[in-house]
Amino acid sequence: MEHIKIHNVSKLFGDTKAIDDINITINQGEFFTLLGPSGCGKTTLLRTLAGFYQQEEGDIFFGDTFINEVPAHKRNIGMVFQNYAIFPHMTVFENIAYGLKARKVKKDEIVVRVNEALEMVELSHLKDRQPSQLSGGQQQRVSLARAIVIHPGLLLMDEPLSNLDAKLRVKMREDIRSLQKRLNITTIYVTHDQEEALAVSDRIAVLNNGKIQQIGRPHEIYLSPVNKFVSNFIGSTNFLEGKVEAGKEGENAMVTVEGVKLATKFGRPFQGKVLYSIRPEQVKIRDDKETSPTLLEGEIVDATFLGESVVYKIIFNSGYTISVHEHSIRFGMLREEGNKVKVDLNPNEAVIFDESGEEVINEHKNIRHS
Repeated sequence: MEHIKIHNVSKLFGDTKAIDDINITINQGEFFTLLGPSGCGKTTLLRTLAGFYQQEEGDIFFGDTFINEVPAHKRNIGMVFQNYAIFPHMTVFENIAYGLKARKVKKDEIVVRVNEALEMVELSHLKDRQPSQLSGGQQQRVSLARAIVIHPGLLLMDEPLSNLDAKLRVKMREDIRSLQKRLNITTIYVTHDQEEALAVSDRIAVLNNGKIQQIGRPHEIYLSPVNKFVSNFIGSTNFLEGKVEAGKEGENAMVTVEGVKLATKFGRPFQGKVLYSIRPEQVKIRDDKETSPTLLEGEIVDATFLGESVVYKIIFNSGYTISVHEHSIRFGMLREEGNKVKVDLNPNEAVIFDESGEEVINEHKNIRHS
């Protein structure tokens, strides 16, 4: 299978468009993630690709093959579900072999391919166990092995790690990513977990209300969100209200935020109210004695130690509270609650939206290519 092309695809449930005019091209061997909140349409799109749903509008191609009318069992897809969906009355080996038997693969070849799949997911020593004797992580590995053993042209994964504990999720996502690259299987992965999406994906499509908000590589989505929804959904960010008196395209203009004037370049002429978005790790805390007209005065009202970093809540004189992340070098360098500090809002790292949050108006320099 060369690539996946989704062209103007919409799916309706009654009068509601669960997915609305979706256009995506997914490259061969790519790990592509559909990311968004519950009800945004990501699972509906995945099930439409699988053939479980039939779209009302648009076309889907697997390589050069038009598959709108191709039934699910003929689409050569491997599927990994959230709830594992393995057969409780079969052994691990029998569960993995099930799809091959259904395809009438010869018995000798079934043994070879199942043993290969077991080795890939590190379950060879458990092949004779019943599912009830396995942990949740081991059951999910059985589900993954069953999906890849049929040598699918496309691997679909629907929230596969959501039932696992936090530490095991991290281990499993690393293993899935490694196995996917080793096998070079085109993979479409559904999740609502932003960190998971950033960790495993070649590219991400962020969805909301059935529509694609943005498609890009993980660092592009995180550092250069195209609207307020993406900025707010991917990771955490601070939104401050600001005002621009007159900004010219490609020239420095002054944005007033919390009474401080900050210089930034604009992508088009603009004046009026804005939303100033900056990630907590992009905000810099300065010493209280430092003097600069671009620094904001504040007080630390909360400090949360998280091991490698500290999250500070800083309240400005206006009453607005901002979140700041700092790497913790050693315990003695932690800032204390009640400390007076000054804050640099770092306009070169900020993304500035119009008041509605739908358009980026500054020429921010967050994406840097080596």
